[in-house]
Amino acid sequence: MKPFAKFLTLFALLLTVPFVAAQPASPQANAPKTSAPKVSFSEPQLKQFADAYRSIVMLSREYAPKLKAAADIKEAEALNKEAQGKMIAAIEKTGLSKSKYQEIANSIKSNPALLEKVNKILQQTHTKPQQ
Repeated sequence: MKPFAKFLTLFALLLTVPFVAAQPASPQANAPKTSAPKVSFSEPQLKQFADAYRSIVMLSREYAPKLKAAADIKEAEALNKEAQGKMIAAIEKTGLSKSKYQEIANSIKSNPALLEKVNKILQQTHTKPQQ
């Protein structure tokens, strides 16, 4: 049962690590990061990222209980593969490539201003009714 628990932990990390956009930035006033290159993304790309992120969060919520209820590691691996496929499809449906999505997600980790921009987009689209 221990390998299965490790697999679930790994799956949870795979879902959450690259998708940090909805988490508030922690202030790091004493440790400015000057070595990280600033990458610029267009407003439409950030909106696409936010849409993809939202879909991925929904998929992770859908699959987490299924993974927990999986009978064995093979079933969990199959569910993980299915979830990953749907997540990639959700990213591509927004018009972003998987690599561009990951590039934005990685940039968010080291760029508090970019994180703030994405959070604002997520809040705006979350509060406005979709038409």
